[in-house]
Amino acid sequence: MTVYALHSERSSLLIEALPDDAPVIRYWGVRLHQSTDPLLWQPALPQAGLDEVRPLSIAPTLADGTFLEPALRSHQHGQGWAEQWQLTATQATDSELAFVLVSRSDLVQLNWKVNLDAATDVLSVSATLTNQSDDELALEQWLTTWPLPREHNDVLSFTGRWVNEFQPRRQALPIGSLELTNLKGRTSHDHFPGLLTGTPGFTAEQGDVCAFHLGWSGNHRQRVERNQQGHTQFQAGAHLLPGEIRLAPGAEFKAPVLYATRSSSGFNGIAANFQQFVRTTLLSWPNEGPRPVHINTWEAIYFDHTQKALDDLAEAAADVGAERYVLDDGWFQGRRDDTSGLGDWTVDESIYPEKLHPLAATLQRSGLEFGLWVEPEMVNPDSDLYREHPDWVLAIAGQNQPLARQQRVLDLTRFEVQTYLFEHLSALLNEYPITYLKWDMNRDLVQAADALGQAATFRQTEALYALLAKLRKAHPDVEIESCASGGARMDYGILQHTHRFWLSDCNDAHERQRMQQWAALFFPAEVLGSHIGPPHSHTTGRQHATEVRAGTALFGHMGIEWDVRHLNDADRHALTNAIALHKEWRPVIHSGIRSALQPVDPNQIAFQIGAAPNHLISVFQQDMPELSVPGSLRLLGLRSDKQYRLSIILQSTKTGHLMKSLPAWMNRDAVRLNGESLMTVGLPLPVMDPDSLLVLALTED
Repeated sequence: MTVYALHSERSSLLIEALPDDAPVIRYWGVRLHQSTDPLLWQPALPQAGLDEVRPLSIAPTLADGTFLEPALRSHQHGQGWAEQWQLTATQATDSELAFVLVSRSDLVQLNWKVNLDAATDVLSVSATLTNQSDDELALEQWLTTWPLPREHNDVLSFTGRWVNEFQPRRQALPIGSLELTNLKGRTSHDHFPGLLTGTPGFTAEQGDVCAFHLGWSGNHRQRVERNQQGHTQFQAGAHLLPGEIRLAPGAEFKAPVLYATRSSSGFNGIAANFQQFVRTTLLSWPNEGPRPVHINTWEAIYFDHTQKALDDLAEAAADVGAERYVLDDGWFQGRRDDTSGLGDWTVDESIYPEKLHPLAATLQRSGLEFGLWVEPEMVNPDSDLYREHPDWVLAIAGQNQPLARQQRVLDLTRFEVQTYLFEHLSALLNEYPITYLKWDMNRDLVQAADALGQAATFRQTEALYALLAKLRKAHPDVEIESCASGGARMDYGILQHTHRFWLSDCNDAHERQRMQQWAALFFPAEVLGSHIGPPHSHTTGRQHATEVRAGTALFGHMGIEWDVRHLNDADRHALTNAIALHKEWRPVIHSGIRSALQPVDPNQIAFQIGAAPNHLISVFQQDMPELSVPGSLRLLGLRSDKQYRLSIILQSTKTGHLMKSLPAWMNRDAVRLNGESLMTVGLPLPVMDPDSLLVLALTED
């Protein structure tokens, strides 16, 4: 028996290597300082079952007798469908363990690796399957598998739809399985590829919690399963369509990486680990400067492009403090609405007789960076590209394929399609001083077959990554945003090729507060695009004061989605101040850890962003207060022995009629409170109207 260990300052992972089977994860949790006696790994053997105890391994198959979903489903002409493993090689360092397993049939080799990031306690699990035979191997499934603590009975997952992303769903884990499957060809609004498991009733600050995220931007499966013996496992992987992966002799299948972390102090520990991991490991910025405040043209002018309108919008945006101008949909050949033109990535000279050079000059004079919207993966049937190359799309010959937004999907697995897109995008980036691409993707994939009629969704995702990597290598100073009808492509896979997510097409502050709260479990603020929309939300019909909309966008990568050419004086003043406030606090917001707070009122969303010695606190009243007196809000992460200066930096102007007087601290000009009191007694909150916001700043004396 050989046991390998990975340790960080706060966590440990123990894996036992079995010579005639796959390795077994024996422990994952808080840091161990002494060895564990193997006697503690030997459970009772129940009656009416197999005569030996089969532990959960890193690579379960249909041969191991656990009667749970296998990681591997493969066969060769109906043989080798229930593999058993033999360990043939092991490599171990202080941060990484790697095992090479070979099936007893000699059909499959598995290279399995786990890395523990010592700074963040995040595990990265990767697997590569190789066909060792001299005949084709049908690979039907690989799900990276991880054992779960038996006491984890709660599952928190995230569903959603367009303009309503990141809806939390908490469920009890049954004896059986809970499965979340995405077949839409992109990460999807429906099932975010990450979830949490934990002890019953776990909260932001309490409970043992495990979190998982699959870094993959295509079809995927997540499963949590428990059997009658109590074996419990999490599995995730690319969801493979029939015949999609057929490995030729010597060919490899590289599975998407599974990321995992664990916290013994609620899901705020998960958020802290993942936020910092993304910053230090996954992101690669073109420059080290601050994240520029955007002005996006979409909700300001939609398709109504004129040179004067675009120039005036740029100048007005610069006046209120914007730093980057993103020319959205409508600039390219034949694009007067959303029914035509996709695929023809040349400037429409009937609208721009001098192409985009006059706009570039205006942006330079106004001190604004140049950003451009594109949707390279799509083509409209009403386009020159489609008329010339109707065979370049993903489709099954002879079958009717429904359109979505009058779009079809280009087959990125074709070399000529990759070449066409790279050359056209590069030409734009070479001709204009563009430093930012808003890369959109506005439809799900259905009947996604290549030229031979074979399922191609997995290879389509790999081809997308390859195109983005090639483009970034050729244009290393260009940032790229992942937008997919809002948040339908948000995951660690695409984030390794991009720099920002468009979390949702909904800019309604009421909805955004919830979305941003849950997205922060997996992503830091600087990658979450959050814009100040117009007073009247075009997706919900709600209206919010500028302070509420701005105070919500304050805590992401801020932008403006509003026609700032026609602001009244009050709105212009409020917007200018909000952008200045964001720039002042941007170093804290984009480097601090966002943690959920637990207000007494369940109708509030509250959080704190801390980057010592500074902290920001946000309280949003979603609905009418549950009680007439809201109670006190306990803060987190302060130093007990330090004094903190407390100030109000943003609050709704139209609020307060639900109380006769404010809490006493709000009537003082200078408030200093000690960290211990703020964390234990808490800060008394005012009675707040629905859809009102309060933002506070704490600075350590």
